[in-house]
Amino acid sequence: MEYALALLVALTGWWFSTGLVLWLVHRPARHHRLIFGLSSIAMVCSFAALAKVVGQLTPGTAVLAFCLALVLWGWLEMGYLMGFITGPHREACPTSAGVLGRLGRGLGTCLWHEFVLLAMVALLFRISSDQPNQIALWAFSVLWIMRWSAKLNLVLGVRNYNQEWLPAHLAYLDSYIPRRPLNALFPLSLLMGLALTFYLLQGSLLSTDLSLIVGLTLVGMLAALGTLEHIFLMVPLGDSALWHWAMPVETKLTKKR
Repeated sequence: MEYALALLVALTGWWFSTGLVLWLVHRPARHHRLIFGLSSIAMVCSFAALAKVVGQLTPGTAVLAFCLALVLWGWLEMGYLMGFITGPHREACPTSAGVLGRLGRGLGTCLWHEFVLLAMVALLFRISSDQPNQIALWAFSVLWIMRWSAKLNLVLGVRNYNQEWLPAHLAYLDSYIPRRPLNALFPLSLLMGLALTFYLLQGSLLSTDLSLIVGLTLVGMLAALGTLEHIFLMVPLGDSALWHWAMPVETKLTKKR
């Protein structure tokens, strides 16, 4: 029963939080400051809640910590996609740029975002240090690792990329992502994701503590879903249909054409 519950929470949280961020990002730009301001309040409240939650590890607090980590990640993603926390480079990548040039310029498009991410990881580590409930820190760290792996794969070249998910003011990012059937990093990324998933889910299966079973299953499923997102980058499985409801009408019509 505990595995089924954790599986449901992880799948629903991953699907809904991704869709909600996309839906909010594609609201009219005049609403972005208000949306991001409200989400920033939610971010601060989430950190405050985590400071209370980390002191106790139960199945319920494990689920709550996991959900709070998703809120924090959602705020970070919105900050980038809405253009509030990006980087010093806000122009297209020159067509003459090689791999190292794309990597350097690509980092420049999200440098402030990466600094904020590191600060959030450090704060999560500080809050969770020597506390029994580490689920939020683990979940956020898995999201961080999988996202960095995905970003590197994007810059090296992928086959399947949903560029319509980018809002208009970030359209230049598409120039950093060459279309290729495969890149040299992808097999390693896939192996890393599978190994991380196996390690976490094996820990869940071997544990006799119900709270750890729930927590490790949640984080393990997040690693599994991150690995699945890597596969989506190389195999056109129509993954965008999962979040069709989150996209504006004009984008849906363009996609159909």
